[in-house]
Amino acid sequence: MNHYEITELQRNMANLVRIGTIAEADYVNAKVRVQIGELLTGWLDFISFRAALVKVWCPPEIGEQVLVVSPGGDLAQGVVMPALYQQTFPPTAATSTITKLTFADGAKLEYDSAAHHLQAILPGGGTTTLIADGGITITGDITVTGKIVSTGDQIAGGISQINHVHGGVKAGGSTTAKPQ
Repeated sequence: MNHYEITELQRNMANLVRIGTIAEADYVNAKVRVQIGELLTGWLDFISFRAALVKVWCPPEIGEQVLVVSPGGDLAQGVVMPALYQQTFPPTAATSTITKLTFADGAKLEYDSAAHHLQAILPGGGTTTLIADGGITITGDITVTGKIVSTGDQIAGGISQINHVHGGVKAGGSTTAKPQ
């Protein structure tokens, strides 16, 4: 092996796995450019959790530290693997029993498998939409702070709120019996 071949082999080996920071993002085409020291890569694909019939969209963000894995050491063929915690972006939990999503606006979705507790927190003014044409089933007690608005009937203990009748009603100041 001559000196050039050895140098090229060393360069390729050094480029197999590199740590860098997202410098630019093209979310329409699902590509990013990574700053690795003084080097700015070309546009590279980034790895997703899933990308076929089940898709997960959670792209790396500018400033996020990532790994670039380059087959054969060719950075032009590299793919980006998000992400590494760093001082600027520290972890949001410190236990293996918590799975947590934290969003830029302060929203959080967290499950603690040790406590068997699922929590969703939205920032002030946040809204939630849940659409389930087949219905929603909740087992357990429900506590509501605030009003409940319904455009349909509510059934409690088999009695319709809208269509129930009251027996023994008399005109005047008397009160009614329980709904039937």
